[in-house]
This record gives sequence, structure tokens and C-alpha cells, in this order.
Amino acid sequence: MRTNLTLLEQSDPYSLCVKCREILHVTDTMHKGRLEWYCARVDPLTLRDLDKGTVPNYSRAHQLLKVQEKGQVLGRQRGCRSNLKKRTLGQLRLVKSKPPGEPPRQLLLDPCPDPDRSPKPYSLVRPLVVQAPRPVVLSPDCIAPRLIRNLLDLPTSRLDFHLCPAGEQEQSETLANDEPAATPSQENCVAPGSLQDQRESRRIRTIRECIGKNKHCLLELGLQRVRDLIKSEIYPIIIHVEVTEKNVRGLRSLLRKPGQRDSDVVKLCQSAEQALHALPCSWACVDAQSWCHAEELVKVVRRYIFQEQNKVVWVEDGEL
Repeated sequence: MRTNLTLLEQSDPYSLCVKCREILHVTDTMHKGRLEWYCARVDPLTLRDLDKGTVPNYSRAHQLLKVQEKGQVLGRQRGCRSNLKKRTLGQLRLVKSKPPGEPPRQLLLDPCPDPDRSPKPYSLVRPLVVQAPRPVVLSPDCIAPRLIRNLLDLPTSRLDFHLCPAGEQEQSETLANDEPAATPSQENCVAPGSLQDQRESRRIRTIRECIGKNKHCLLELGLQRVRDLIKSEIYPIIIHVEVTEKNVRGLRSLLRKPGQRDSDVVKLCQSAEQALHALPCSWACVDAQSWCHAEELVKVVRRYIFQEQNKVVWVEDGEL
């Protein structure tokens, strides 16, 4: 199973200290008659059991997860209020009075985002070994398109990668909608599986053609579409770039919308990172300390792609 929370070492000498997104092999769900699980930490590359110990059972882990998320939400709310106060004070200015007939301007303030939905503390996963080049999805979306193009500009990248543009994907998703609607008599004549065959997207076909050419398909695709790929038995390499207040200025050249505030960019990137935890497959994170500017970042991302290709893919297998 995959852990979706961090478990700090407790007073029990047999408890296992676990980080979020680690893989555990559970061998006993009622260890010594107590409400805890006995498990082994799994090496994600060799699949071998490593150190062993106990972790809270599902019910207790869910309580701990809610406590952790409550602390994170309070921290984000405090930061949001602080940024809102600074932004408001920074935008104060003197203006001339408006004529009586002109309607007054209104000040619209964006509220702090609602807390994200709580993920499960544990998820059942199964390992998959994918030999063929896997497609690539980059996150966050605000820098992904230009990061992809910078990646293609690197020497020999055209031999390893193929771009699947967003426009091509959007067109593929509307192919079924562009076809004339079938009459009731025609619907009765259609084979059960043929409609689904007709709706198979051009994006999926493009990815498979790219795999056949032994290339990674670079997808200008949001994280919300990853589940569709997995349903088609396509397991993408997902790489998220960690963005903080310290390194956000280093990727200004990659932003889709220039002129955004640093705080807004960081907030967007943090929201994208939260969305990653809901994905049913493994993903990689480019640490903020591993790059300083956009030119260095693209080389780091390229290295991560080849590293992830050689790793086992952990896919969520169902609910506990």
C-alpha cells in the first residue's frame, strides 16, 4: 500500500517512521491483538522488503491525517490573510472624485480557497514494469507549455521526445461531438462496443503511435486527464516542479501569463501539488533546491524523465 500521510516515530520502539508516498507491505492487520498493522518498508526499485515495524490501522491513520490537514489549512489561511493585508495596503492610492452620474467602482477581494478534500491515509497499489517509453505530463500547468518547448530545444531531444500540442488534444476530444447524432433506429443497429471504439480519442492514438516510434510523448495535458490515460492502460511519467518564494523568480520566463505576482504564482503551484495527491499513480517531484533558473530546470527535468522511465510504476488498485 502507499501512504498518503507522514507518520512520525512514536514512543513504541516497534513503530515505523514513514514519509508520505512511501510503499509498505502489510503482513499483519491485527498485530498482537492491537489496532495497528505490522508491515515492511518496500524498496520502490527492487520491490524488496526493508525495515519492519508497526503503523496505525486505517481508522487511526485517518484521524491523524485529519489532524495534519487541519494544521496545514490553518497555516494556509494565516498566510492568505497576511498576503491579502499586504496586497491591500500596497494597492492603496489617492484618486480623484467621480462625477455624480458615474457608478462607483467596487473592490473585489478573492477569498481564501476552500480546504482541499481529505485523501485516504492509505491506498492499495500494485507495481507495474513498463518497458516502452511512457508519455510525460509536467506540473504545474502555468509553466508546463514553455518548459516542454525548452525541453525540445535541448540537443538530441527531438530524438527522444515528441510533442502532442494542446490544440491537437482538444480537437481529439471533440471528434465524437462533431459526428452527427444517430437516429433511434441506427442506435439499435450499433454494436455495444463500437460506440466506445468511435470515441477513442486521437490523443490516445497519438500517444500509442509515439510509443511505437520509441519516443516519449510530451503532453500539454492537465492532471485531471491522467485518470483517462490510466483507464486506457497508459501510465504517464508525472513530474511536478516544486516552486517556493525563494525560486519563483527563476522561472518567470516560463510563465504562461507574464506579470503575475510571485505570491499568486506560488499559490497556483501549491494548489497543483495538492492535486497530485489525489492521483491514482506514482509521481516525481523536482526539489526546489535542485535548480536555480529556467535553463538549469529544463536539464533537471530531462534527467528526471529518464530516471522515472527506469522505475516501477505504482498504480492504485482500489479502495481499502
